[in-house]
Amino acid sequence: MNAAALPIHPDAERVSRLATWRREFHRRPELSWLEYRTTARVAEYLERLGFEIRAGRELYSEPPHNWPEPEIREHAWRAAAAELGDDHRWLKRCSDGHSGLVASLDSGRPGPCHGFRFDLDALPIQESGDSDHLPGGMGFASEHDGVMHACGHDGHTAVGIGLAEWLAGNCITGQWHGKVHLFFQPAEEVAGGGRWFAELPELAEVQRLLSFHLGITGRREIVLDATWLAARIADVEIAGRSSHAGNAPEQGRNALLAACTAIQGLYALPRHSGGSSRVGVGRLASDNAQNVVSDQARFRFEVRGSSDAVCNELMERARSCIDGAAAMQGCSAVTREVSRFEACDNHPELIRHLEDGLDRIGVPAAAVRTSCRVPASEDATSLSRIVQQNGGQATHLLFGCDTRGGHHNPAFDFDEDLMAWAVDILAASMSTD
Repeated sequence: MNAAALPIHPDAERVSRLATWRREFHRRPELSWLEYRTTARVAEYLERLGFEIRAGRELYSEPPHNWPEPEIREHAWRAAAAELGDDHRWLKRCSDGHSGLVASLDSGRPGPCHGFRFDLDALPIQESGDSDHLPGGMGFASEHDGVMHACGHDGHTAVGIGLAEWLAGNCITGQWHGKVHLFFQPAEEVAGGGRWFAELPELAEVQRLLSFHLGITGRREIVLDATWLAARIADVEIAGRSSHAGNAPEQGRNALLAACTAIQGLYALPRHSGGSSRVGVGRLASDNAQNVVSDQARFRFEVRGSSDAVCNELMERARSCIDGAAAMQGCSAVTREVSRFEACDNHPELIRHLEDGLDRIGVPAAAVRTSCRVPASEDATSLSRIVQQNGGQATHLLFGCDTRGGHHNPAFDFDEDLMAWAVDILAASMSTD
């Protein structure tokens, strides 16, 4: 396929407007569960457009399982309050780790209930200072040290605002029927927000759900059926017994050695004939001096699979591997799952519906790919599964482009005009059959 098959979006004014929103969020990135300012800014604007808003604490029945520590949540909220004011109406609802919002609008005409999901969080990455990195060159690089929108969620949020403007502007013209819920979800990067937003009563009403991602494919194209790997993320704590490493090493039970053995074993796990799989270990720590046999070690790992069945079997093998490695050194191990991404197939009827609408908005056929298996994970699948279990339809789209340094990289960036294409296609999905 011609990499330039998807043309630059022709509406330069709208591209510029969307870029303004994107660049604001890019300058002020917020980590998972700490998206206070982003939530407040989106809420105040969408309320002015006429949307009914629920945000922050009212979305949660209990604390999410993978929140940051209380002092981290408080520090991030204070940083947002320093800019917006601690009496900001929407910011007040987002204290202590409660972020995200749902915006709803009813056309007043009979029709399906549509849902659209947009993720908000950034990553703990220091942004590139290279001269050819566009955000730095254009003056909208991250102002928060060690935090960066390195996956395009700033653009996703801007697309949500652009779609909200279209919905509000066309609410009385008859261009769309039924009701719509916009889900501005926190904590995608830690597989937390999707789980909680899947339980919202608004999602139970949705009959058609669309989610999407910018970038991913490395070329300018639109993918209508993007599927993702299931994933399980777990923390491991290994307990041993300390001793003097020179004077009495035989009296120790080496937790660090057990952890290293376990990690080697994890990477040696056999792959699965039922589909593709992945194993990764991202961190390892043991707080001991070099002359002490380690009495404790901890690490975090993940397994991924093309289906939940493959992923679950790999996770069970991983637990056995870790327990065995601990036992070899006379240690004990506790493996605790902290997050999960689910696998979910997309609905073929909704994919056909989207394909039928592309001609009307000027998308050339050469720029469209029907399906793509993404070798990564995405927690919008938690929402998609609920919608389809309830008898509705869901799909995940990709708006592909070159991402410069790649996703989760300090030099990450994307083609900003894709945000206008995203708004167009999401809006086109609202058409009645």
